[in-house]
Amino acid sequence: MRIAHFIAHLFIPRESNNQKAKLLHPSSLTLLTLFLIIFQAVLTFSGKVSPQVLGYAANIPPSEVIRLTNEKRVMAGVAALKENATLSQAAQAKGADMLNKGYWAHVSPNGTQPWQFFTNFGYKYRYAGENLARDFSDPASAVEAWMASPSHKENLLSSRYKEIGVAVVEGNLNGVDTTIIIQFFGTKYSESNAVVTTPVSGLSKIVKSTPTPRPSYLTLGELNVIKTPIVSPFSATRYVSLALISLILIVLAVDGAVIFLKKVPRISGRTIAHLSFLGMILAVVLILKAGEII
Repeated sequence: MRIAHFIAHLFIPRESNNQKAKLLHPSSLTLLTLFLIIFQAVLTFSGKVSPQVLGYAANIPPSEVIRLTNEKRVMAGVAALKENATLSQAAQAKGADMLNKGYWAHVSPNGTQPWQFFTNFGYKYRYAGENLARDFSDPASAVEAWMASPSHKENLLSSRYKEIGVAVVEGNLNGVDTTIIIQFFGTKYSESNAVVTTPVSGLSKIVKSTPTPRPSYLTLGELNVIKTPIVSPFSATRYVSLALISLILIVLAVDGAVIFLKKVPRISGRTIAHLSFLGMILAVVLILKAGEII
């Protein structure tokens, strides 16, 4: 009985809560706000202490990025790309290089071009392209962002490319926990004889000949291979925020219906406080959808 009374006290207007659901009182809204802040802090701390359990790369498997890319190509009437393990290794190395050297760009601070990662792994290309994305919570949103950018879309749908390699790396980039998606496109030198210009989100390269350097391979440690985490902080915070929004809306509806049926007069409904709380949580949800491509 005590549990039933407590639940009614939280959700239904009655004498014990001064005819307003306790969950709608300013003190309760403040506690919910503190809970959301503490929850996010715990996620951030847990991600650093135990990345194999909690990490930002949880919902972005490279295979799904490739599947969605080929889906877009087929819809555009372009042949699907074949996954190439060498390109995926090269993409993984590019991601590790960005994290290790602290840059977010196609070209590294020391001038290393993205093509260097192709040749380092022995991929003799004639056509080559690169798309990058960071801080997206799922593969679909990253692919859609690329499709919304003319230069990235050109890479993604180009009929010149025959193969694809994708890597997803998670780590600390300039003090910020981040997830980076590296998408490499290529066509081997033996498969084409034409001189081409390859766009890379505004960066172009004239390929006149393909060097044949001695392949160099990074160790697993240098590649910063990701252990797939179980929980994604992006998804966890979004779902908790949406759950809180739904809860408050339901309680507001129940509260209003009960007061209307009981015909209980109110001096102040504190609607502004409720709307402010809902607006804050909605802002959190929208911010968590943000991502960046180059």
